[in-house]
Amino acid sequence: MNDPPPADAVRARMQQIRCEIDQDLKEMTASARSMVDWKHYVKTHPWVCLGTAAALGFLIVPKRSTAIHPDLAALTELARTGRLVAEPASGATHGFVDALLATVASIAVRKAIGLLGQSAAQLLGIGPDAPPHPSPPSDGAADRACQRG
Repeated sequence: MNDPPPADAVRARMQQIRCEIDQDLKEMTASARSMVDWKHYVKTHPWVCLGTAAALGFLIVPKRSTAIHPDLAALTELARTGRLVAEPASGATHGFVDALLATVASIAVRKAIGLLGQSAAQLLGIGPDAPPHPSPPSDGAADRACQRG
């Protein structure tokens, strides 16, 4: 029958598995860092990022309003038929309070996005504010074994 493996062989195999897990964890952490880093995508796919930025800019910027400059005869005809309607330009003048509220809302949204980013980084265990990963107490032999192997 099969004899159980000697204790030294089991310990060596367990040490090898620990080293592999440690290396896999380091690789996964590096991969997660690159996935959330926008600079990585700009370096690897610059044209796609440029096109995306241009498309978003096009969608965000409002369309220009078209101004109609009718001549005097057209205005007279519209006034005579009763179809001439004069309305004040909407949004032509905004008050100080509107501008102040827009500024405060913009600042609040930026801060919220920053806090969400920090929370995501902490959950993923990356970034300067991330807590260090707990490691089991060691006498240093395991670290030396991984470096040798």
